[in-house]
This record gives sequence, C-alpha cells and structure tokens, in this order.
Amino acid sequence: MTRTTHAVAATLTELSAMDAGTLIRHLGVSPAGLTTLERNARLARHGRNRVAGADGPRWTARLLHCLRSPFVGLLLGLDLVLALTSNLAGSITVGVMVLVSVLLRFAQEYRSDLAAKRLRALVATTATVARRGSRSPRRFADPLGTVTTELPVELLVPGDIVHLKAGDLVPADCRLLTATNLVVEQATLSGESLPVRKTVTTDRIAGNVLDSPVFCFLGSTVVGGSATAVVVGTGPSTYLGSIAERLARPDHDADAGMRSTAWTLIRFTLVLAPIVLAVSGLTHGNWSEAALFAVSVAVGLTPEMLPVIVAANLAKGAVELSKQQVIVKRLRAVHEFGQLDVLCVDKTGTLTDDRIVLAGHTDDLTLELAYVNSALQTGLRNPFDRAVIDAVDPDHRLLLEANWRLVDELPFDHERRRMSVIVRDTEGRHLLVTKGAAEHDAAHNGTRVLGLWCKEIEEREIYQLADEDGAELVGHLFFQDPPKESAPQAIKQLRELGVEIVVVTGDNEHVARKVCRDIGIPDATVHARATPARKAEIVRELRKNHTVGFLGDGVNDAAALREADLAISVGGALPVARDTADVILLRKDLTVLTQGVLAGRRTFANTMKYVKLTASSNFGNVLSVLAAAVFLPFLPMLPVQLLVQNLAYDVAQLAIPWDGVDRDQVSSPRKWAGGDLARFMLLVGPLSSVFDVVLFAAMRHYDPATFRTGWFVEGLLSQLLIVHVIRTQRRSRASLPVIVATALVAAIGLALPFSGLFGLVALPAGYFPWLAAVVLGYCALVQAVKTGYVRKFATWL
Repeated sequence: MTRTTHAVAATLTELSAMDAGTLIRHLGVSPAGLTTLERNARLARHGRNRVAGADGPRWTARLLHCLRSPFVGLLLGLDLVLALTSNLAGSITVGVMVLVSVLLRFAQEYRSDLAAKRLRALVATTATVARRGSRSPRRFADPLGTVTTELPVELLVPGDIVHLKAGDLVPADCRLLTATNLVVEQATLSGESLPVRKTVTTDRIAGNVLDSPVFCFLGSTVVGGSATAVVVGTGPSTYLGSIAERLARPDHDADAGMRSTAWTLIRFTLVLAPIVLAVSGLTHGNWSEAALFAVSVAVGLTPEMLPVIVAANLAKGAVELSKQQVIVKRLRAVHEFGQLDVLCVDKTGTLTDDRIVLAGHTDDLTLELAYVNSALQTGLRNPFDRAVIDAVDPDHRLLLEANWRLVDELPFDHERRRMSVIVRDTEGRHLLVTKGAAEHDAAHNGTRVLGLWCKEIEEREIYQLADEDGAELVGHLFFQDPPKESAPQAIKQLRELGVEIVVVTGDNEHVARKVCRDIGIPDATVHARATPARKAEIVRELRKNHTVGFLGDGVNDAAALREADLAISVGGALPVARDTADVILLRKDLTVLTQGVLAGRRTFANTMKYVKLTASSNFGNVLSVLAAAVFLPFLPMLPVQLLVQNLAYDVAQLAIPWDGVDRDQVSSPRKWAGGDLARFMLLVGPLSSVFDVVLFAAMRHYDPATFRTGWFVEGLLSQLLIVHVIRTQRRSRASLPVIVATALVAAIGLALPFSGLFGLVALPAGYFPWLAAVVLGYCALVQAVKTGYVRKFATWL
C-alpha cells in the first residue's frame, strides 16, 4: 500500500528519538537479526522491496495501449459493417490494415521497453544482512557469533539488520544503530552536492527528514565509513517510494495533438459518409448498395495506415537516436523531441563536469599549506580536498610530504565547518593548519571559497578545538565546477533551433549564473535552490504555453520528470528517474539532445506529409464521388475498387519515413494542429475534384466498367504524383525510396486493368491523352495554389 511522503516523515520522526535498545524492542526484532520464519511473515505483510515502475509495463498493458487509437476503433467498426454485409474481400482488407498497424507499433514499443530494462542496473542487487538461523551458503560469522548473509535487496523487510560499508548502495530506509565515520552521498534525494556525515543520535527530527543524521535512505550511497542499521521502511513505504508511487504522468502535447488530428479526420468521415449514403441511395434507389458504398467511402476517407506510418516514422527516429547513444523508451517521445521549445536542465553534471577544481588561490604558500592539510589528513577526503591535491605538481607533492609529518588532526564538523591538521617539519617545528568555510564569501562571483589559517603550536599529547583560536588567515582557495567543453556549442545549437534553456538547480543563484555566463547564455532563466516540489511547479507553469523537456537523474527530479512533456534521464540515474523517463541518454551531454530535436522534427515533418497528403486527397475523392453520384445512373466506382485504390496509395506512402526534409521544416518547433489540417483539406482537397469532373465529362460515353476503370487509374496516379508537389514547400526532389515506391505502385495501377481483377477492364487508347492532361493539369494547379497558400499563411505542411 502506498504511503505519502508526510506519513513516511512522521514515522521516521517518531523513530528518530529512540535509542538503539528501545528501537529494537519497538520493531520486535533481535540485534542478531530475523529468523527465516520471521522474514517470510514480514515479507508477506509488507511485500517486496520495490518502488513504483521497477518492472516497467507488462506486455498486455502495452498491447492495449497500442489498440487505444481512434483510427483503430473507427476502422474496426467499419470492418464489422463490411463483414455483416457479406463483403468478405473488403472486410479482410480493412482487418489486415488494422492488424499490421497495431502489431508494428507494439513490436517497436516492446523492444524499446526491453532495451530500457537493461539499463536498470544501479540499485544494489544484494545487501549484507544479519540473520538468525540462516542456512545460506554465503554466510559469515563475526567474532560475536552473529551470522551475516548476502540477501537480494527486494527480499529485505522492516526489522532486518543490515551492515553498510563504503561503496554500498543503501538498500532501504534504515535507522542507524552504530556508525563509524559514516559519510553518505544523497544528492539524488536532497539535491545537496556534497556528501553528508551520518551519526547515531537520539535528537528528534526538527526540520526536513532528509537532514537527519540518524537515517540512511534508499537511493543514497555510502562513500566512507561503516555502520550497522535496522531497516524501517521498504518499497512504497520508503521516502523514495512515497515520491515514486504518488505521481502520475499528465496528458502531453503529442498525445493531445495526435487525438485532435485524429478527431478532425473522424468528424469529416462521420459527416461525409452519411451524405454519400443519402445521395447515392436517393439517386439510384438501391439502399443496401448505397450503404456498402458509403462504408467504402468512409474507409477511403480515413487514413487507415496512419498508425503504420506514424509507427514507422517513430521507429526510424528511435533507430537514428540510438546511434547517438539515446534510448527511446516511449515512441511518442520522438515527436515530443520535435515539438520541444523549452528544456529545463540542472546545472551540475549537465552544464558542468560535476567535478570540483581549484580555480585560484591567494598565493603559493596558501596552496602548499592547503595541500599539507588535504593530503596528510586521515579522514574522508571530500571533493575540495581532491581538487587541492590535483592542483599541485606531483614532484612538488613529494617534496611537501617529505618536509612535513602528521602529528594529529581535529576532524571536520558541521558546527565550525572546518578541519585542522597538526604537522611537524624537519626542524621539529609544529604547525596547526586549518581549512574551512571562509567568513569572506565570493559566491556572488560564482565561486566557492575556503579559507586557510595557520599558527605555530607547542607540542603536546592532546590537541583540542580551542587550539584553533588565534590562527592567522593565510589566504583563500577558490573552487569551481567547470562547464562542459561541449556545452557552449550545444546550447548555441539548441537556441538556434528555437529551444530555450531554463536552469533549475538546487545550487545558489550566483554560482548558477556564473556557469550560464561561461557557456554563453547570460540571459538564461535560472531557478536556484529549487526543491523537488518547486521543480515540478516550474514545469507545470511552463507547460501552459510551451512543450517542456526536463533532464534529471535523481529522486528530487522525479516529480518534475512526471510533469514534463518530454522526460529525459541518463543511464546512471536512479531507477525512479529512469522509469519515469521517456528518453535515456547513455551520456549526459547536451550535444545528443540537439540530435534528438532534429530527429524528432524530421519524424514529425514526414508524418504530417502523410496526414495532409492523404486527408486532402481522400477528401477530394469524396467530393468527386458525390458529384458523380448525382449525375451518373451507376456507382462511379465499386466499393472493392475504392478499397484497393486506397490500399495501393497507402502502400506507396510507406516510403515516406525515408523521405528527405527541407531545412525550414526542422528550424523551429512544430506541433499537431487539427485546425490547420482542416484548412489544408478544405483548400487543397477540392482541387482534384475539378479535374475529376473534367475526366468524367471526357468519359461520359464509356460503359460503367470502363468509366470506373478510368477513374480508378486517374485517381491513383493523381494521388501518387501529387505527393511530389505537396511534400515540400520548396522544389526539392523526393528521396530515392519515395521515387521507387511511386513508380512501382503507378506501374501496378496501370497494369491492373489488363488483369480483369476487381471488375477492372482494359482502357481504350483515346483515354490516355486525357489522363496525361488531367494529371499534369492537377499538379500545375496545386503548385500555383501552394505558392499563394504559403504567401497567405506562411506555412505549408
């Protein structure tokens, strides 16, 4: 059962004030651990130690998701009508269309799910657990006789006694029983970039539960020391689990846009099909034939291969991105990439190297004494210590270490925020060297500052904190997290593509703005000291007017990732972030995001080519059908001929995903727009009807079979060739796959009349000059209309 973050915090607050003995009794466990029977009982009560989404969607859920499409629903309904009216050929044709589109989409999304699962390798697979009565082959006994065993993390239960050491991932929410120099990295939970020291205390939690020194949380990492702790929360009852369980993804731009486009097309179908039924029935008096014809027209008006085209486009985009080390977990994310116009990023590790370096120091003496302090101490070296050591030449390090010997040290603590070493030089002189937080703060310059103090001190057996009094300030050390080398160019490219960068960080604003200045975006929007809730709120506000991406890798990013239109994480992120993400970057680098945006826009452009081409052509065909139904004493085309013509055209359009895209189609974000589609259909669609009527007049003396064959061939060739006019706002040439597909299907369309199939017959020689004139005239008119359309609306596809 899911617990809220407030409930988890309340439980931890209550447990924080208990000493070890009281806590053990309260949890009903022994210091030696649980027995197998006790563990099994608790496992049945609390469930496995998993957070939400750890296993990803089941294949059945994925298949149902693929079936939930307006087009699939409409076509299945039309397929049922065809079956009930004994039109077996038509019913099988439509059924195959639906089956292929659903299976293709399911196969690609399921493969993407499996690829994403392979990345779930960050959480610890086993934990060292105290167990009474353990019979595991991997068990060890300490000098006191306590048996420990390696247990799969998902089998941990509240009350388990676990042993932690440097390098371990904390396997559950734990309360410390003992701790020796324990330091934990929990930046992915709290946003705090530096490791925090954990100690055994009975002080009741007064503020944020994450600030408590007595608890270690699932999702954090032990970077130093060792400890024994008791598990107090697993799975959804952990702090991490409470965040992961309570969040649900909202509706996103690509989903809403696709539905808007789908319903625009469906509304046209629902309006025009009854009109065709009425006109045909009233004209010819055969209502059963008119109903069958109206259903066939409805199928022809519906771009039934849209799910296939979309899936093929998205699959091609996902393959392109995989070559850029980007794994697409959810295919719709490829479209979201193309529509992206705001990208929210954290500073650390995204704009910067996530590596503290010494950027400057007052003088050489300051650096030398800082090295003595950092290198000779025996405690945990933090990132600042490592930066100081790296800044000193290796040969000079040897000289300094030869001249100074460690005598004693005064460890770091959070109250005085400094640490000291007492060293002796070769002449026997004793020196106290202190490094820590400086009263002078240069954060307004975007630099972290530590001060260095020094004084001579007499030799003694015990040194105390009071000995630091009177030390003189020697100088300051200035540290930075340097920007990534690739960041400036990547940011420039994203901005040129119309994507604005918004920095959302837990760091202070001055440091974040310094980084922004260094990478060339001094005017960037910066949200500093952002909590997880604030990050989610920022994304929600931005989504009101933008398509928003969020790049995050920790639990503190989970809420914002859920809110974003495009959730982006990295391969090394925590599972809660990876499971929420639509896209996983195998390297945390903005450069790959630029490639993602371009791939998404190419995919979207090619998808819209198919939608607008097909919808406008089919709409024009319906108008032609209505005109023919009024003036002809017979059906202008048989239902099966309509279906075959539509299927042949759609097969040719399967090459669209491999078509080239004009530069202006990827230069700015593009979105689904049902209104724009309706306008395009109404203005471009009727153009084909003008030339259809011309052909009708030329064929007015033909018998019904020849008339139907003539319109079948002209309609198919017109749709195939007009693709090459409509597909681009400019005059670029189609890609080779599109040209080949057009040629092959056109050849089949010209050959079918000689086969006698589908009621088609051979055409007379006098028909073909009219065919050429009508098709070429149609292409010329559309080219002229395109010029005026672009001038009027500043867009085409």
